[in-house]
This record gives sequence, C-alpha cells and structure tokens, in this order.
Amino acid sequence: MRATRTDLTLFAENLTTVAKGGKRLLEGMSFELGPSSLTAVIGPSGAGKSTLLGALTGSNPATHGQVIWQGQDLYTHYEQLRFQIGLVPQSDIQHPQLTVRQGLSYAAMLRLPPDTTAAERASRVQRVVGQMQLERQIDNRIGTQLSGGQRKRVSIATELLTAPPLLFLDEPTSGLDPGLDRDVMHQLRTLADEGRVVMVVTHSVLALDVCDNVLVLAPGGRRAYFGPPDGVLAHFGCRDYPQVFDLLDEPDLWQRIPAPPAPVETGRLPAMNAGVTQPPLQSMSRQYWTLVRRNLAVTVSDRLLLMMLLLLPLVLGGLSRVVPGDDGFSIARTINERGMMDHKEALTRLTILIMAAALMGTAVTIRELVGERPIFQREYAVGLSPGMYLLSKVSVLGTACFLQGMLVTWIATVGLPGPDKDGALGMGNFEVALAIGGLSFAMAVLGLAVSAVVTSNEQTMPALVGLVMVQLVLCGALVPVAGRAVLEQLAWLAPARWAFAATAAVVDLDKAKRGLPKDERDLDSLYDQTVAQWILDMSMLWILAAIILAVSFWLVRRSATPRH
Repeated sequence: MRATRTDLTLFAENLTTVAKGGKRLLEGMSFELGPSSLTAVIGPSGAGKSTLLGALTGSNPATHGQVIWQGQDLYTHYEQLRFQIGLVPQSDIQHPQLTVRQGLSYAAMLRLPPDTTAAERASRVQRVVGQMQLERQIDNRIGTQLSGGQRKRVSIATELLTAPPLLFLDEPTSGLDPGLDRDVMHQLRTLADEGRVVMVVTHSVLALDVCDNVLVLAPGGRRAYFGPPDGVLAHFGCRDYPQVFDLLDEPDLWQRIPAPPAPVETGRLPAMNAGVTQPPLQSMSRQYWTLVRRNLAVTVSDRLLLMMLLLLPLVLGGLSRVVPGDDGFSIARTINERGMMDHKEALTRLTILIMAAALMGTAVTIRELVGERPIFQREYAVGLSPGMYLLSKVSVLGTACFLQGMLVTWIATVGLPGPDKDGALGMGNFEVALAIGGLSFAMAVLGLAVSAVVTSNEQTMPALVGLVMVQLVLCGALVPVAGRAVLEQLAWLAPARWAFAATAAVVDLDKAKRGLPKDERDLDSLYDQTVAQWILDMSMLWILAAIILAVSFWLVRRSATPRH
C-alpha cells in the first residue's frame, strides 16, 4: 500500500520534557511537518533545541506527548521506525583517517540490508556522493583533505545511504563561512524537494529564506513562533534577527508577543496504521568482520597510531638494555663477592617490561572509544551491536598490543642469558614474552573500559598515568605485596600482579632469597618456578582480562545513547 501524504507528515503533540529536579527543558511543543518540507529551528542557547531534536528522533523521548510518523507512535514503535530517521549530529560521523569512498563503503556495509550486493552498495555510494557534490573529493582523506563544509556533507551522505524519509540535522553549518553556510542550506532544500521531511537546528539566520517553516524556541523550550520565514520579524515586531534573539531573553517576552497556541488536540492526529516492518539487519558475524576491516583500515591510515604501535616497543625495549649487567634473567650467574646470588638485575629488567606492557596497552586504546563516540552512537541507533563493536576493537587493538608485548620482550632479552632451567615450561624467554603480551592485552581492554567512561580526550591523560602507576605499585616489583593485608587483596585485582608473578615464576626470582635466614627471605608463593604456578598466574591474568572485557561491554552499551 502506498504511503499517503498524512503518512509522510510528522506530527508532534504537546511534547514536554522535564529534567531531574523538575526543570522543564521542553514545554507543550506541537506542530506538523509535511512531506517535501524544510524547517529551521532557531533560538538562544538553552532554549531546548537539542532536547527537541532528541524528542523528535526518539533518541531521548519527551517525558509527555507523542510523535506520530507513518501513523505510528514513534516512542511505542521506535525499534521499527528508527530506521526511517536520518540524524546528522554536530560532530562528524565518519572516521577522519579514511577516504570518502572508504568511509561511505563501510557505512553501506553496516547499514544496508544484508541481501544488498557489492555492486548495489557501490552504486548507492556513488549516488549519495553525487547528491552531496563530492565526486571530486571521493578519494580524499576526510580529516585532512576536506574542508569543514565538505566533511559535513560526508556526514549527510552517510545518512542518505538508507534514503530516510525523515532527516534531522544539528548545527550542520556551525563553523562555516557565510558562503558555505548558504550552500549547505540549499543542498538541504534539494533533499527536502525529493519528498523528505527535513529539520535543521541552526544558529545561522543567513539562509532561512530557503526554508518552508521556521520554529523559534524561547528559553524553557516553549514555542515562540512557527510559520514561514518571512513572518518571523513581523511576529516579534523587530527589524532584524539580533533584536529577535535579544527579545527572546527578556523576562516579559510573553507580554510582548502573542502567546503560543494551545496544544494540538488528539483528534487532529491521524488514525493509527498497521505496524511498520523493521528492515532486516546485518548478522552479528557480518557486523564483526566489517568492523574489523574498518578498524584495520583506520589503524593503517593513522600515522600517529602506527608510530605508537611500532616505536613504543623499540623505545621501551631499548630502555631495558641500559640496565647494568649481562646476566639477563639468569639468577644462578649472579654470584656476588659474598658467594650469594643476586636477583636485582632480573628484577629491574622485569619491572621495566611490566611498565612497558602497562603503558603500551593503555596508551593505544584509552582514546579510542571517546574519540569516535558520535560515530558509534549514530551507528548503534541504526542497528549496530555494541558487543560486536567492542569485540572488533579488542580483536584489532588487543592483538596489536599483545604483539607489542612479545616484541618488547624480544628486544629486551635478545643476546642475554635466559631463565635458569629454561623457565617453568622449558621455553625460557618465550614464557616471559607470553606474560608481557598478556598484560599488554589486558591493559588494552582496561584502556577501552576507561575510554567508554570518560567524556573527552582531555580526561584520558590523567587516567593513563593513574592506571600505569597503580599497576606498578600493585604488581609486587617495587613494593612487596605478599602477606600485607588489604594491599595483597587489592593486588589480586591488578593484571600486572599476575603478569609479574608469571614472569617471576619463569625466572625463579626468589631463588636468591632462599639462602637467607628464614626471617629475611620474604618469599612470594606466586613466584614458584613450577608448571602449575605459571599456569595459575597466567590463568588469573586472562580471567581478569575477561572480567574487564565484560565490564567494558556494559560501559560501551551504556555510552551508546547520548545523554543531554
């Protein structure tokens, strides 16, 4: 059955949003947006523009009221209707490291129905590139080879891949010069003329004349005006828009302009239609492999990340080579002038490796999720699995960090004597490398967990320093933790404690202490050079990594919905 004009009209009835504490962010908002219409939303800061956008898109439903689309209540049928909504947030929703073609191609793989062929996806990408006039920039890198206006058009093109009949944009012209501002608004006019309902939140009033409607919001989220753009100034009795914005902040506003109309009566809303069918989604496995491919492409294109992945093991491994002595991890070779063995050289080398693993794993991932949160939130809204998103990050970056740990251990130990008796399993330095690689992996997962919590990149550096310092203190290398109440129990929660214990078991770090008087030995049972002890230490390290991964999933799922 073909959609009627009423079906393609967006109805908002008495939308009211009340924040915690009783403050009203939106009050009694009612209007209709017909097909092929372009509506601009303007108003001073704090007038509820973003709140209105959240209410209309269903990402942050209003406390009271209804949004009707396709004859359905958006809030009741959000899972089905959300795929008909395109939303371009203020932040770019494409990875800056990718080219336009790459970014749109991966977005098409994630968003289009699973039965879409590669040729059909490529055709759809070419179509939206043409709609946004990006043909000449299609192989340019988004972050460094496009202007601000072109990057915004890439975000719009991303939403157009699924041809949504509803399109919302939040400040698409922010930061653009007047010429680009007008270009973007004219492109939105063209998109609306193709039959869409388009709403744009903007601070700019330079191109309001291309809109069908202007919605002016007053502080408190009240509707001060809704109608054609040529009626705004007359409604407020002002000569220009700066006067309008000044008037909107006046305490006696509602004595100086007509009061907003009463809320729409329910009888004016269309009758409810049969349910809208949810389009088929990509399978979990397909999402996972698409995300892995995209993460690899981003990593290869990110020169800073590549340098970090390659140089950190070289620098930190080289640092361990300046440790005095040439006995490596052999305790038996360290006979001092008193005829006793000394473990200081091995302890110092292991401490540097533990620090290196903690630093590498955390540094690589701690900015990862917070840096692309707008991308993830938008993709989650159209069906992306948070679990597959996190798992793809762990697969690519966690594996890279594990290999970093293996590499830094090789650099630190090559050419030096290995552990006595070839370690616990008979594999010598390779056993140490497995523990250091495992710690780097666990810290990469912990870095992702922190990245899911912080709200800005600026918060990641203090968190990075704090995480590494905590691992150094609790690992047992600098401060003995065995037998110390509370501290020992806290150390059980630190991945570095179990990684250091595994390396100490390989090296048999306590061998030198066994010849001391009993009250001076200060032995740690986790350092016994036995197969069972090494397996226990490594098992605890990976169990902790799994627990952190589970917590990370909850945190990522929690960050999937924008919080205003």
